[in-house]
Amino acid sequence: MLKKIWDGFEENILIYSYLLVIPLLTAQVIFRYVLNNSLTWSEELVRYIFIWQVWLGAALCVKENRHIRIDVFTNKLSPKVYRVFEIIITMISIAFCVFMIMKGAEVVKMIRGFKQFSPAMHLPMYLVYLSVPFSSALMAIHYIEHLYQLVKGKEE
Repeated sequence: MLKKIWDGFEENILIYSYLLVIPLLTAQVIFRYVLNNSLTWSEELVRYIFIWQVWLGAALCVKENRHIRIDVFTNKLSPKVYRVFEIIITMISIAFCVFMIMKGAEVVKMIRGFKQFSPAMHLPMYLVYLSVPFSSALMAIHYIEHLYQLVKGKEE
């Protein structure tokens, strides 16, 4: 059960948030161009959902090993050297994610301390900024899973 939730975590959030964005944008267009009255809150909410979607999408790309890569060089490596190369790159990626978690958490703490709220919906702005350390943590977990597979020799 827990594995099923974990395996579909990012996908489910992205799908349901996308299903939320569609009617919000449709309502915004109808209100703006048909009724000549714009909804201020829907545009703001969609913007914040998009920010979360981008960061969660990045975590999903790490999970599925689908980030853009330049593999002209790596395709010429022997399988053993390629595996070592992948381990090094994955470790660097984990370090970068940890850096993003720490710096993102600092920004969240700073924004929370400012007690900054969004203009239309009055949402605490730290919730928007929380997407960076949260998704970076997900990416780090997926990189650790990938590293484990590489070390054990169970490449995908």
